[in-house]
Amino acid sequence: MLVLAGACAEPEALIERQDRPTQTADIGLTGRIHFNTQTGDFARSRAFYRMLGFTAGVGGFPKTNTHEMARSLGMYDLCTYEIQKIEVISIPASWGPTSIDLIQFAEPFNPAPPYESPTHLGMAYAALLTTDLDADVTRMREQGMEFLSEPYGVPGNRFVFFTDPDGVFFKLEETVPPHADSDREMQIRAMPYVALNVSDFERSLAFYRRLGYTESRRLPSTGVLEEARAYGLDAPFQRRGAEIAIPGGDRHRLQLVQWLDPYDDEPPYPRPINHIGIDRIALAVTDLDLAVSTLREEGAEFLSEIAPCCSGTGADETGIINLLDPDGIFLELVGPIARREPVAPPAWCEAD
Repeated sequence: MLVLAGACAEPEALIERQDRPTQTADIGLTGRIHFNTQTGDFARSRAFYRMLGFTAGVGGFPKTNTHEMARSLGMYDLCTYEIQKIEVISIPASWGPTSIDLIQFAEPFNPAPPYESPTHLGMAYAALLTTDLDADVTRMREQGMEFLSEPYGVPGNRFVFFTDPDGVFFKLEETVPPHADSDREMQIRAMPYVALNVSDFERSLAFYRRLGYTESRRLPSTGVLEEARAYGLDAPFQRRGAEIAIPGGDRHRLQLVQWLDPYDDEPPYPRPINHIGIDRIALAVTDLDLAVSTLREEGAEFLSEIAPCCSGTGADETGIINLLDPDGIFLELVGPIARREPVAPPAWCEAD
């Protein structure tokens, strides 16, 4: 059973299990690898995330890549892309996956700011779990950080929103009685979920169940003014939503929410996948060729063919592909692929 805790949680009776056998094939989804966010200033953002506790990092990725990789990110008019800086960062000894694929693009670079509200359609924010919200808020304020509001809730069941240097939203939440570790500067231990705002909750819930998110728990459908203010809103809200998970998975969850009041129908970030903000989430599958074949037979929409990843040679035995959810949110599937010969770039690339 999926066990969830958080501010304004509903009774255990509202937990649902939807993992009954179906007529569809299992695509082999096993967990979250990372979410991707772009930045306009890598050094500034890296220092910010290090302060939060993201002190581990993996680099060494090529700054340019194959035409197939460019197409996999929706860059159809480029032979390749150019990255200024990239690192996959994480919190050491975390509870569950915490990785962020932090990228500053050089070409193509899109300086457009991220969503202005955590209620915007798309991948709106990530939740960070702390064991002592007051201690972390105090330290973050000492570093000059601002919050959307004062923390909402009671000790052991409260949250507050903040933004990174580019304006990307994060929800800092405390779901247990406060207890700080004196050996840690920050008490953030996990990234329990990423929030996806959708335009049709039932349609999106069916889509994600098909991928393997078959455990769910409904979220409260209304929020009082004090809670609304914590989201940056000026009136009580109404919504329809649930937190969903993979049975026996890696502890990560997705939070699907259809905002009813207020509601903004502006669509999520368009392609290519280089917009500042949380632009895609990477999910692991056991056999990418099989997963893609299965989903394509059912009419799933992808940005491209599978791209061998990520050496820049095109000869990798791991691949990536970006699947579009019903609202056009980018879901990157990553997994083993059958070895294939590198694909030559189109003639117009060679002419360049």
